[in-house]
Amino acid sequence: MGYNGTMIIKINDTIEDERGRTGKIINIGIATDKHDIAGEDGVDAKEYDTDLNYTGAITFCNEEEHSTYWCYFIQMKKVNNKEIKI
Repeated sequence: MGYNGTMIIKINDTIEDERGRTGKIINIGIATDKHDIAGEDGVDAKEYDTDLNYTGAITFCNEEEHSTYWCYFIQMKKVNNKEIKI
């Protein structure tokens, strides 16, 4: 874990968002345009260091619920059961 609760997140890490939804990260999208805050038209990454403070979103899948969710980076609460602050 980096400075002040930041960390490197990777595909297949387990995520919990601020709504309490959990799952495995299947996509990390980094914004390359200020109007695309979710990073949908940006760069897909295999990992992301939250110290970089980019704008974007992750997509995650809960296999038990057969559900796929997404959240902005700032909405991530825990990664691999460790608190995260962005």
